[in-house]
Amino acid sequence: MPALNIKKIGIRIICVVISILMSLWMLPLSMYAEAFAESSDEFLFNGNIYYQINEFNEVMITRSRASVTEAVIPCEIDGMIVTEIKNSAFQGKTRLTKVVIPETVVNIGDYAFYQCTRLEEIFIPDSVDSIGWNVFKGTPWLQNQPEGCVIVGKGIVIGYRGESEHAAIPYGVTAIAGGTFENAKNIMSVDIPETVCDIGGLAFSGCSRLTECVIPDGVRTIGAYAFNWCKALQVVSIADSVETIGDHAFLGCSSLISLKLPNKLAIIETATFLGCTSLSKMVIPESVRDIRSQAFMECISLNEITLSRSVESVGEDAFKGCSGLQKLTVYNENCKIVDSEQTIEPCAAICALNKSSAQSYAQRYDRLFVPLVPLAGDMDQNGDIDISDATYLLSLYANTCAGNIKHISIFDMTAGDMNVNGEIDIGDATIVLRIYAWQCAGLA
Repeated sequence: MPALNIKKIGIRIICVVISILMSLWMLPLSMYAEAFAESSDEFLFNGNIYYQINEFNEVMITRSRASVTEAVIPCEIDGMIVTEIKNSAFQGKTRLTKVVIPETVVNIGDYAFYQCTRLEEIFIPDSVDSIGWNVFKGTPWLQNQPEGCVIVGKGIVIGYRGESEHAAIPYGVTAIAGGTFENAKNIMSVDIPETVCDIGGLAFSGCSRLTECVIPDGVRTIGAYAFNWCKALQVVSIADSVETIGDHAFLGCSSLISLKLPNKLAIIETATFLGCTSLSKMVIPESVRDIRSQAFMECISLNEITLSRSVESVGEDAFKGCSGLQKLTVYNENCKIVDSEQTIEPCAAICALNKSSAQSYAQRYDRLFVPLVPLAGDMDQNGDIDISDATYLLSLYANTCAGNIKHISIFDMTAGDMNVNGEIDIGDATIVLRIYAWQCAGLA
């Protein structure tokens, strides 16, 4: 091959290599530019802050450039009020030193200013009534706060600065923000006032010396991971005002012995009690409809669980690893148990109505099945015959006559057909009332 052709090929190869290297060098720049390109529903304010407009024509701050040093957020933009700072809007902006939030903002999302390592000056107005997880964690501003609870907005605790073994949250506080006491190794007990309505996610996560906690009447929500890995936690008292307990809330609380769930709780979320190895007793209220996946996984000390007629579903692995579970009673004949061999441990006898979904599960996976025979007249399964049972039967009869109920469950028919005529009628309620009267008179 002539030397000239070899030289030309060499030049071409060099050009290709240079082109590839230039492309690789430009790639981060193009990615950077793309990351800050405005989308069709996102706009730039003051050269470094992005925002969107919601369906109510309110402004939400969504993100910012890495170059931002001061964020003085206005009350309004183009005549529209600024009401929210979204999740992670300024997260990791290490040049940011000052933030001013206007009086119009009511919500600051999760991690909004997380790890802003130079942020020393912050103004948070009293208008803020909702703050997400770890909003100011990793900022000099939070680290420089006085000892005790750091309270902002409408009485929201967002951080704790203290060495005491007992943490007292002041009366008037309305919420404990996510991550507030996370990994506070010194705390052994905490006082939560009745003014608190919400306990955020990760609020007490990793408090490894916390031994007891009373959640007072007034609290409505306990967030996800709120008490996870509180390994010394033995006693938790939860008021009946609580309506929601988030997923993984008590994960890894290996010292937790017993707990009464609130009677407004509708769902036991995913992995709520996973790894609570000392939990031996659990009363599931009639309000519970769903038990999600892994809810009681590895609760090796649980020996008996009763699911009322309100429980409609049991998720995958809900009782996996519950090696001490001897009896699982299922009152709802149509309760959907996820079709997996691991959902219920083989050691547990399944006590349920004949011809029920629980019986089908037991037969499919060769579990011990014990037919459930309800106490005649005990419609609410509380072990007593009383007026409430008669009231239930009368309501059942009335709704059947009105066509509101097309099918009477096996349980209701078995427990409620007192005169054994194959239907629920006034006569059944009359018999229940007669039994109750005899009991009150000491004749039965």
